[in-house]
Amino acid sequence: MKKTRTQRDKSRTPHDSCVDSIKEFHLFAGIGGGIYGGELLGHQCCGGVEIMPYAQCVLRQRQQDGWMPEFPIYGDLCKLNGKDFKGRFDVLCGGFPCQAFSTAAHGKNIAAKNLWGEMFRFVKESDAPIVFGENVVLRAIEKAKADLESVGYEVERVRLSCSDIGADHQRNRFWLLAVKNSEVFKKLAEQVSSLPKLSGDCWSKSPRDTGNVVEVAGSNRRDQLLGVGNAQSPFAAATAFRVLVNRHLERIEGRSEIPSEDEVKRVFEKRETWIQRQFNHIGLVHTPTTMANYACPSMMKHQGCRNFTKVFGRPEPENAEYLMGFPLGASSPEPQPMGNIEKWR
Repeated sequence: MKKTRTQRDKSRTPHDSCVDSIKEFHLFAGIGGGIYGGELLGHQCCGGVEIMPYAQCVLRQRQQDGWMPEFPIYGDLCKLNGKDFKGRFDVLCGGFPCQAFSTAAHGKNIAAKNLWGEMFRFVKESDAPIVFGENVVLRAIEKAKADLESVGYEVERVRLSCSDIGADHQRNRFWLLAVKNSEVFKKLAEQVSSLPKLSGDCWSKSPRDTGNVVEVAGSNRRDQLLGVGNAQSPFAAATAFRVLVNRHLERIEGRSEIPSEDEVKRVFEKRETWIQRQFNHIGLVHTPTTMANYACPSMMKHQGCRNFTKVFGRPEPENAEYLMGFPLGASSPEPQPMGNIEKWR
């Protein structure tokens, strides 16, 4: 029987031998959701850009913990010249900030926070072989798709939510994979196509069974929830990447941005979740957000918020990480045990 990603030899870390790995450079890296997603694909992070000091601190600590390989962290994308990074990576990754597009802004979208233009500048300056992008709304991805196609990229896009891979929250996201260098894509496609299926084992256990909680200062709780709320789900990112690689290989015209069930099944094996078993299939809970207000009395008119409070009580970093499919402790600035990342792998 074909093994899933979580059934592999867990004694070998993915960055023990990275000479031939696909190298990813991450813009808007946050606390590393996309980086963990790349790890699920067997890829190697060779650099990250993140402007928020707290998220930078978390990324540095995860490197010190041995959870991530060592890589440089740059601060402000607007101050970087992509020409300095040409030839240093295979895939440029970036979930460009969503405030300018997010429905959660309730019409108060801020144009200055639309950093797609800066990401597109970096794409062109660095001559990125492949681009993997993410945003919360289709129009943002369609804009990116049109821009990338205007400079010679072949682009596929897809909508993939956490609920599409069996998670207990929805979290709609749109993803694109743009290819300009066919030789790099050939190498990447061969590598990705050789992988076993990903699986939802991380949600089949209770949060406490996924690792040991390391207590942190109470003042960091809000920063941790903000970090997780801003992040990509590693499993959603990795699944979307694989679906998009397959779409590039198959080249079927006129496909919907919504993947078929078969497309997802080919790369991801769903599991019954701990929440489904323990709470008699109560339905979806509210997805982790930066506001973390989904346990407030005023939010109890929403079924997802009521479900969340029934399962978890109030938002905590531990349950936010769990729902998003992170290793337990991923949002903490404090040292974390290797056992947590090993259980996650």
